Amino acid sequence: MRRPAPLAILMVLLLAPPVAAQPAPPPDAVDPWATSFRPMPFHQIAEAVTTRYAGRLLAAETRPPSPQERAMGAELVYEFRLLTSERNRLNIRVDARTGRFLEVAGRGQLQARRPAPSQPQD
Repeated sequence: MRRPAPLAILMVLLLAPPVAAQPAPPPDAVDPWATSFRPMPFHQIAEAVTTRYAGRLLAAETRPPSPQERAMGAELVYEFRLLTSERNRLNIRVDARTGRFLEVAGRGQLQARRPAPSQPQD
């Protein structure tokens, strides 16, 4: 069996029509969730947590919502672990999109809770 000559292969490649680029999808074909979901900045939520509870942040991470949290409309959850001054650990879950506190678990929640900032009176 004869092998094709390298020159013949090169000619086929050079004379072949160019491959057309894939057209961009129309704007209405883009997934709306990908463009509409805007979580709040992580540092802003962390500041809200430390404003509400006295203590030191030990860890923070993103988590998928639990079924109950998803039923409340949460699509992504920021979870914080906070060490209180009484050496208790609080797990605090916050809706990443709205900043709403979803769950606070652990001992010493009431002792660690800071008073709400006073509102200026008109």
